[in-house]
Amino acid sequence: MGPWPARITVDDFLTPPELRPFALAANAAGRVGGVRAELINADGQTRLGRCYQQVPLRVLPPFHFGPEEPALLYLLNPTAGLMDGDAHLVDLHAGPGTRAVVVGQSATRIHPAVHGFCTQRWRVRVEAGAVLVILPGPVIPFAGSRSFQKVEIDLAADASVIWGDLWLAGRYARGDASERFSFDLLVQEMTVRRAGRLVFRDRFCWRGPWDDATAAWHFGPHPATASLFVTGTLDAEACAGGALLSTVAGDSCIRWTGSGQEVAAAIVGSALIAAAFRTEAANPWLLNGFDLAPNHWFSFQRESRNA
Repeated sequence: MGPWPARITVDDFLTPPELRPFALAANAAGRVGGVRAELINADGQTRLGRCYQQVPLRVLPPFHFGPEEPALLYLLNPTAGLMDGDAHLVDLHAGPGTRAVVVGQSATRIHPAVHGFCTQRWRVRVEAGAVLVILPGPVIPFAGSRSFQKVEIDLAADASVIWGDLWLAGRYARGDASERFSFDLLVQEMTVRRAGRLVFRDRFCWRGPWDDATAAWHFGPHPATASLFVTGTLDAEACAGGALLSTVAGDSCIRWTGSGQEVAAAIVGSALIAAAFRTEAANPWLLNGFDLAPNHWFSFQRESRNA
């Protein structure tokens, strides 16, 4: 985690080779920012420790729902999404024994790039005995958008993390104005290290716009795809019809394609079932009532393992 409370600047971000001809915003005010947040275990309840917030990102204090339930932490972006030149850093430290779900409040809209690109960087550290679920939310790339997402996760030997990505084809339900697969360039890099050893690496570089054949190769006939990384092994119920891939390090990755609603329900349900399994909870985290209204993007009902 970075120093406290040092300002987040463009020096905190990296540029992949594919985007080196482009730059982030020259005037960083309100464009380059993020959150540094620490989760601590206070008498068995996960609470927010040290926290630094810099426009445009904000974080809400954790919500609590019951003894077997995790803390729910919202990351908020009060702007319309990621604009050309924007850079957001999310620096999370989950302390020993913490239990939390970190979510974005809604879809991330990646706006058209005019001169540069936009970026999000996630730096996550998970300490011994902690279980952390991160679901940033659906990503909607607009026509002509360019972006880079870099995810770096460092785990203690017995820590657990569940990370989910959900990508949509763009603003596609617009008739003749459809922006289906009309982005310019999307790059994502994700690495997971356990006790300092690299155990998972995933990278893609999507160069658009895609014609029908290219879109079908990546997404099939569907407008959305999702990917979930889970430390440890999974049973069939947690996969929710996705393609399960096991890594040589003993972790799991699940992939789905389908409609936006289908893959969102699949990735959320699988993530929260897997988290409950790792904490020996009787029911999936957060999905059985409590105080969540059905308008949350991740509010999908799934049956209990014991039902």
